[in-house]
Amino acid sequence: MPATTRRPVALVLAACVAALTGAALPARAEPPADAVRNRYYYTVGRGHQGAPENLREIAERFLGDPQRAGEILELNAGRVQPDGGRLTNLGNLTPGWHLVLPWDAVGAEIQHGPLPVSGTRPSKCRWSTTVPGAASWGQSLLTPSGAWTVADGSGVKVAIVGSGVDGSAPGLAGRVLGGTDVAAGTGRGDDSCSGSGTALAGIVAGDDGAAGRTFGVAPGAKVIPVKAGITKPAPGLTATAIEVAASSGAGVLLVGATVDAANPRVSAAISEAIARDVVVVIPATAAVPAADGLLRVGAADRDGRPSDGAAADLLAPGAEVASIGRAGTGPEYAAAFVAGTIALVRSADPGLSAAQATRRVLDTVVEGVVAPVAAVTTRAAAEPAAVAAPAPPSSLGMLGTVLIGVAIGLTMLVTVLLVSYLWRRRSASVSPPGRTG
Repeated sequence: MPATTRRPVALVLAACVAALTGAALPARAEPPADAVRNRYYYTVGRGHQGAPENLREIAERFLGDPQRAGEILELNAGRVQPDGGRLTNLGNLTPGWHLVLPWDAVGAEIQHGPLPVSGTRPSKCRWSTTVPGAASWGQSLLTPSGAWTVADGSGVKVAIVGSGVDGSAPGLAGRVLGGTDVAAGTGRGDDSCSGSGTALAGIVAGDDGAAGRTFGVAPGAKVIPVKAGITKPAPGLTATAIEVAASSGAGVLLVGATVDAANPRVSAAISEAIARDVVVVIPATAAVPAADGLLRVGAADRDGRPSDGAAADLLAPGAEVASIGRAGTGPEYAAAFVAGTIALVRSADPGLSAAQATRRVLDTVVEGVVAPVAAVTTRAAAEPAAVAAPAPPSSLGMLGTVLIGVAIGLTMLVTVLLVSYLWRRRSASVSPPGRTG
């Protein structure tokens, strides 16, 4: 029986059982391990039932629930389509676009397998297609792929405040959301060719596309670029960019620009981001005070030694490390490794607060250097087991306690009376005889 037939039959049977037994329909199962490789997709047509197609209608048709349109948007946002366009909202569909669908989608029009290879619009930026193999030492040292059987960053968004990101760069297609250009006051943040933002995004979530090698620590994460400028932005602009990033739905905020963290407005914006339960990752050179939910990262060389004297909470590779189209040096590159690690941790344990996620990472460093696999897999070492609250006493237990108390009281009373009686008898036996005249 074809897969597209088996799945609806199973759903119908489940619904029938639920109706007969009065039980609730089972929650949607987790996708199988090979769901990413064996993906389902739909090619947008010119219309459906006389109306233009949109994600809500597609979600209702193939998933049975229009409210799941957001899942389709999440799977496809930012991916370059055959005509060079990109999906940015629920309604801007163009005929011929290929939409990846959740693994449990059902329908005769659904296709199965890799997305069709088409003449997608190349990046307008000039990126080198080769990076020296030696520059991959940071990825080889940390081996984040060892954590991907547990979590790959899926479900976590990482906002990057800095120069902006080229969302069409090789290795980033489909992983970068539109973002915003705070420096210009309008526009997107995913169309930048300058600065280090694209390289940082590559370390967080990118793939170089060569022989399946992945530069990104958390390739399942989504990147939200917030463009604040190529050079050191003014404190007011920095604070605004951090505020925008913290409000974007990101679970991690990487400050990739050189900022004046001592400025009151910038410091307040960082504190507000942490208060929103966003982990803030910042180069240690920013000289920001330590705080729960904040990670100050120093750059380490190939020998694990810090490359500067800035006060850092931990280190990460930051000397000639590989990324999309380039190799880079500096604490911002090291911070990108840590931001990707936080994405892995928050993907594996979504219930962790920002402070708990930072503590997990700090508790699992190896000789001061971030360790993505340990941060994801050694949970018991990072958080002590919760102490169970004592169970309330039962009525029988309370009765037993009362009876024991009564018995102890009676025993004490009898003891006192017996001692008093014996004392009186002894006193009478030793009294002096009466005198006679």
